[in-house]
Amino acid sequence: MNFQNVKWIFFKEIKVFFNTFLAPVVLGGTAFLNALFVMILNFNGRTNFEDATFVTFIAFMGTIIIAMAILSMGSIVEEKTKGTLELLFTSPITDAELVAGKFAFGMTIAAIITIFINGLFPVILYSYWKAPFYLVASGTIGVFLLGIFTYAIGMFGSSIGKNQMVSLLIAVMIILSLWVAGFFSHLFQATTRKVLFHLHIFSHFLGFAKGVLPLTSIVFFLSGIFLFLYLTIKSLESRRWRG
Repeated sequence: MNFQNVKWIFFKEIKVFFNTFLAPVVLGGTAFLNALFVMILNFNGRTNFEDATFVTFIAFMGTIIIAMAILSMGSIVEEKTKGTLELLFTSPITDAELVAGKFAFGMTIAAIITIFINGLFPVILYSYWKAPFYLVASGTIGVFLLGIFTYAIGMFGSSIGKNQMVSLLIAVMIILSLWVAGFFSHLFQATTRKVLFHLHIFSHFLGFAKGVLPLTSIVFFLSGIFLFLYLTIKSLESRRWRG
């Protein structure tokens, strides 16, 4: 892999992001929703730091999914609609380098949201509710992993969608399927129940919100990221073959 090409794709995405409406929509929208949810959920007579920390990170779980799904819906499909994807196909940039550069951009924005936007609220939790640092740290790691997991799903949706709305719909359907799978797992036989429960995003995030770094959940998010990035690369390769 040529990391100069990855670096070029990454900085191109950063430049586009901060020069369009996406930056205020994604970053400002996330800050607004976080503040709204935290005020509604926590300033209602809640004084227990464990409850406050848990509820805050559950709220962050929702906002990071929304932010990264919106951010990723145009990651590949915008190149198609602008005709730049064909130019990239004729350049010495491989599909893997293209996907790696765009995913590095998604990781950067997820880190900005996690540290500079979400980070304000854990500081409040830590100083106001005296929440233990391990609760704040594990929740923050969980939000970041969920953010980049969502972005990888969104990139795959964008690679097979015909426009941004279709891409967003595909990503939302995949996330919803993984979300509700665990809730209905009790309706199936033991083996199927275990598989469906393992795919349950909510149950994997709960451990982080409760101050734990569950190895199974870390492996789940990382393996899911590699799977959807691999599928995105294969989707781009199939487009090359079709011409």
